[in-house]
Amino acid sequence: METELFIVMELVWRLKASRGKNMKKLIMLVIFLIAISGVNAATTVQTNWNGGGNFDTHFTAGDDAVSAFRTGGNLISGEWYATDSDNNPYSYGIDSVTTGVRADVTNGFIEYQFDRTDSKSSYGPAGEQSYTSIYTDGTGDFAWRSSSNYASLASTNYGWEGSRGQIQATGLHTIIHTFTANPKEWAGIFVSADANTYITDMGESSNGNSYTFGSGNGCYTAAEVDIDGSGMFDLTAYADNSIVTEATGITTDGLLNIHANFVNGFHFDNFALTGN
Repeated sequence: METELFIVMELVWRLKASRGKNMKKLIMLVIFLIAISGVNAATTVQTNWNGGGNFDTHFTAGDDAVSAFRTGGNLISGEWYATDSDNNPYSYGIDSVTTGVRADVTNGFIEYQFDRTDSKSSYGPAGEQSYTSIYTDGTGDFAWRSSSNYASLASTNYGWEGSRGQIQATGLHTIIHTFTANPKEWAGIFVSADANTYITDMGESSNGNSYTFGSGNGCYTAAEVDIDGSGMFDLTAYADNSIVTEATGITTDGLLNIHANFVNGFHFDNFALTGN
């Protein structure tokens, strides 16, 4: 059966002065994807932006995954893509889905979210999420890639944007980066600083009732924080049974929290951990 695929993209730019620091707003990006009479036919959307204002995009891959990205500031640039492979491996009724983003902002924000919304029940329930936000009055940089299928959600950044510095910010900024395996099991980093912050995170993943955070997901682990300036850092993790840190040898159940206040910089060699 022949497959017809119609992809209609409408991009509306409306720039106007806004409150605060004379920011302009990019009002809307609307992407319509309509697939008709389906045999396997991957759907891929790619877009990029460069200018001042706001950019907002959403991608829904059937009932399998949802991804969203938005940014805004005095100067924004970057690229974003999403692919619904429409491959239904092993006839489980769940497609493989991937999104990737590279983004830069000056005096503004970056926000990314990927949700896995369906699963093969024998691999555990769906509901995993990868989330990152950067708010800064300086600069922010973000490079991330997430993939989901019938078994798991994984963000694997090796080979995507070098091997280091996936999350960066300068000036007065806040950074939130979390991975949620389920409502009771998750891990995250929070930074509030007036500094130069450089975070390397090779990836994260779920595997049934367990998850990894900062792990290499099959390649080498690189999970490092370097902050030059003053501020606050938190690493928090929850798990039903145990949390094991890769570098420090900490093993605990329930809750792990590593907190630091600093005025002359902060360094964390390896924040990778496993929860189950």
